[in-house]
Amino acid sequence: MNAATVSPVVVGVDGSSGSRAATLFAVGEARRLEAPLKLVHVVPTYSAMPPAPMMALPPIDLVGTGERILERAESEVPAVAPDLTIETELRRGVRHHELAGAATDASQLVVGQDKRPLLDRLLLGNTVTGVASRATCPVTSVPHDWDPAADHGLVVVGVKAPAHAEELLGEAFAVASARSATLLVLHAWRLPGGYDDIIADRVATEEWTERTTKELDEVLAPWRRVYPDVTVETKVVHDYAPTALEQASRDADLLVLVRRAHGVPAATHLGGTARGVLRTAACPVRVVPPRPVRSSSGPTSEQAHPAGAS
Repeated sequence: MNAATVSPVVVGVDGSSGSRAATLFAVGEARRLEAPLKLVHVVPTYSAMPPAPMMALPPIDLVGTGERILERAESEVPAVAPDLTIETELRRGVRHHELAGAATDASQLVVGQDKRPLLDRLLLGNTVTGVASRATCPVTSVPHDWDPAADHGLVVVGVKAPAHAEELLGEAFAVASARSATLLVLHAWRLPGGYDDIIADRVATEEWTERTTKELDEVLAPWRRVYPDVTVETKVVHDYAPTALEQASRDADLLVLVRRAHGVPAATHLGGTARGVLRTAACPVRVVPPRPVRSSSGPTSEQAHPAGAS
């Protein structure tokens, strides 16, 4: 396959340990897809920076630092992937806006997990949730301590409801197939406050699990036919979704979630579950953007082989 005909894998680099882990992950994805790797660094503008002392750095110094960060990241790639086609791009502005813009035509956007203190994230914004809320391609967040040599043979997909399950499962099945991995379909449920205690007392957990598993099997049936090579396991747990997904991530190679298709503006909203998991997951987390609602049901050819799958 000619790399020039494949959408690039874009990775945001900033010189941090999380950025280096993200670059290694992106290298692996680009090699799987036989796609070029595009390294992007965003130089912050003064409006995107926290309050600074009177003697602020002139813009040219910030640009020079950004160029050196890009050069260093580019120089490290040939050691692990000497034949990979590499592109670089230096942008200026708000980081999550610019990264999402740089990935408009990408197969996926890879970023490092945001481990900054809460105050920093409140002042400057959370890069990971920002790009995952806006990007038109799948966004993968990589923990700073991710080990590229680790191979659990497991992809986990969190399914809340049948809505938007097509794009979510399309990505998850394609990834599991490409990795020759088992796909674990996880659904977690728990009601708020005293309601959960009442329901748990009146409804046997086994009955709830059996009913939910049957509903999941119906949703999974067409995807099992498209991907007969993928071993599928389903798991229904009585727990809060962020907790269940975080625990599952400890033994997974990738966790796949879908972005909500509502918000202001439409389709640019991450729910509390996705925000929490992006922050705490032990494995890379991929957030899939929703697609427009279609009248037909079942996987399309595009969904059966999504461009971002690897």
